[in-house]
Amino acid sequence: MALGVVTCRGPFLVEDEEAAEMLEEHHRRRSIQQARRHLARAESEVEAAQQFLHPRSDSDEEMALMRAVANARTSLGDALDTIRARTR
Repeated sequence: MALGVVTCRGPFLVEDEEAAEMLEEHHRRRSIQQARRHLARAESEVEAAQQFLHPRSDSDEEMALMRAVANARTSLGDALDTIRARTR
């Protein structure tokens, strides 16, 4: 049995282009899943941090921190939405 062209994809040797594409797709999905898990944890942590802040504070520093935390939650939500849209 003759072997086709063998290519190197990361640490793997793949015999044909179709197998290489399947391997790349597998790695892409796995990376996206890992990113989603990390972003979900980060979103949870930022939400928990927000609970310690007082929205009616007179402190300029605390108000700036409130805005930064709210922006972080928005950004994390946007990133998670992007991942959800790509994995449908």
